[in-house]
Amino acid sequence: MKQYFIELNDLAEGKVSVQGSFESGLIDLAAENLQQAGTLDWSVAAERAGSEVRVTGTLKTGVELPCSRCLEVARCEVTKPFDLYFRQRDEMMFDEDEEVELDDQETRTAFFTGTKLAITEILREQLLLALPMKPLCKVDCKGLCPSCGTNLNVNTCQCLQEQFSPHMDTLLEIKKRLEERSS
Repeated sequence: MKQYFIELNDLAEGKVSVQGSFESGLIDLAAENLQQAGTLDWSVAAERAGSEVRVTGTLKTGVELPCSRCLEVARCEVTKPFDLYFRQRDEMMFDEDEEVELDDQETRTAFFTGTKLAITEILREQLLLALPMKPLCKVDCKGLCPSCGTNLNVNTCQCLQEQFSPHMDTLLEIKKRLEERSS
């Protein structure tokens, strides 16, 4: 895989823009049940912002991960803009064994060493941050039977179903609408 870097020395002349794409499976997402399922198209621009480097960009791809209800493969389309700040790590700034309290501005800034920023690592991190908390294979996924483990989207089982109070119907309807809206 071709590695893309932002050469920080080039930023003295102004803004640097780079774009490209990675074929399916080229970004290592470090999880066996999570994989890139389509071309990852991206664009990145970097510029100096005082003592920091500002990196803005977008990425778009598809990913496959397990459904949070039935564990079947769920495909999610991910489109994410990002706006990040990086600062050269000063060896005197942090002692590895010392606790340091960071303010709000410092928590929005990442630190780097050397003269290059690895775009692949930035894209990987942003892709992982954009994944849904509870991916679903479909909005009305019935999930697995809590007693026998049958996938209720495919089969029915003979287990006793929990009986909900009639007052729960309204709450279940609200829950369903919220899940549809978040998908």
